[in-house]
Amino acid sequence: MRDSDTDIILYISLLGVCPVIGLCGIIANIINIIIFIRNGFTESINVSLFGLAISDLLALLFLVPFAAFINPYSLYSEDLNWNAMDFALILVAFPNSTFNRTTCLITVFITVERCLCFVMPLRVKSLITPRRSAIIVAAIFALMTFNLVLAYVAMQLDWRLDPGRNKTMIGTVLTRHDSSELLNIRNIISLCSQLFSLLALVVSNIALAVAVKKQAKWRARIVITAPQQNQTAASNRTADSTTYRNRRLARMIQFLSLILFVTYFFSSVIYLISQFVREFNFYGRYKNEYRSFWMVALAAQGLNSSVNIVFYYRMNIKYRNRFNKMFRKGIARIGIFPADHNTMENTIVALSHRDTVR
Repeated sequence: MRDSDTDIILYISLLGVCPVIGLCGIIANIINIIIFIRNGFTESINVSLFGLAISDLLALLFLVPFAAFINPYSLYSEDLNWNAMDFALILVAFPNSTFNRTTCLITVFITVERCLCFVMPLRVKSLITPRRSAIIVAAIFALMTFNLVLAYVAMQLDWRLDPGRNKTMIGTVLTRHDSSELLNIRNIISLCSQLFSLLALVVSNIALAVAVKKQAKWRARIVITAPQQNQTAASNRTADSTTYRNRRLARMIQFLSLILFVTYFFSSVIYLISQFVREFNFYGRYKNEYRSFWMVALAAQGLNSSVNIVFYYRMNIKYRNRFNKMFRKGIARIGIFPADHNTMENTIVALSHRDTVR
């Protein structure tokens, strides 16, 4: 791939697509964080989604500044005494990739948690408490932060000879005799965590789909035999409401997992190729291909971190109600305020109230 082709991809991705996606995603995740805080952390799923929103926000905060380093002036100006690619790698690329993998692992945990809600509905609340969810999410952040620290221990910015420009500039240098080993350990952790996340997402979502289907069949049998078991209509409606809410939440998690799998599969392939092709890296023989593929992967990962708000609003009743309360005037002004979502829960509540009045 020619240098000019690589530059076109870099400019489109980092000067056009990524800033727009990043800024929209930052606003969306700030809204997510505020809503989860206001809804409280009495449920473990809120704790996990709060951690996911923080991870997405941090990833996007390091995505937007790419444009400050990767632009025509910083890449080709002879007046600068620092290497733009090296600065981008150290200051934004490493942190961005760290929080992207954090997002992957937290999404896996959320999916497994939802799966357990269907497989072990009576035990899941005692098994996965809000406190334990917070500990697991914090542990994921700690592991990925350790992986980031390895990179900063092995590399730093300092004066070095830039062969491309044949002058001394500030760029990345290895700081220790074992820096190569530390970077290899970091790459292995990064690769394993991402491959594990994708594989776990596939397995847990298949298990979740099977569990949802089994619960639906079980509920259908209960409804048929309810009169024989002297179950009241009110208890049936309560069970229907709980079942519907769980299924709706499961669908939301499945959609989030699907988007994450699609957007992160590309970067996982890049990691695999770089492990088997020595020159496929940031500075090797195939650096143009490597950089171009990573720019596309960055845009896809940024999109994944930005669209969650849509699924939360469409599929989470508590989130939607809180969102509507926060932005009621603005939503009503543009005519999209959902006065009646016509959901099953609204119908059940209305029927229950009618029976009570009777």
